[in-house]
Amino acid sequence: MKKIIFGIFLSVVAVVIPTFFAYSYLKGFPFFWNTQSVWSVVLALCWVLVAAGYYHQGWLVHKEHTSKDVSLILPCTVFIVQCILFVKGIHYQDWSLVFGALIVNSGVLFSIYNIAKTKKFF
Repeated sequence: MKKIIFGIFLSVVAVVIPTFFAYSYLKGFPFFWNTQSVWSVVLALCWVLVAAGYYHQGWLVHKEHTSKDVSLILPCTVFIVQCILFVKGIHYQDWSLVFGALIVNSGVLFSIYNIAKTKKFF
């Protein structure tokens, strides 16, 4: 249980620190913040990829009765989406987006780590 809590803590730290630096860098670029429609399209496309990935992985697990074919693409896509939502949440002071992104990305990083470990990527 201590390993899980430590892993979750490290995942949250791994999300918060780089995102803070990215936000600090991007806050000086008005063009970045004035492209709301572009970010909405990017988020919509990412959620389409996430949904397609979940259906595909669900089918593989259903068909094979194992999770050996689970891909890193889906959690990596979710990670990117949640980073975008985190930055938008800070900029628009929408703390539900900030909190949700932190929680989701901590789970996503924990999942990425376990998938990579199971597949012996490191």
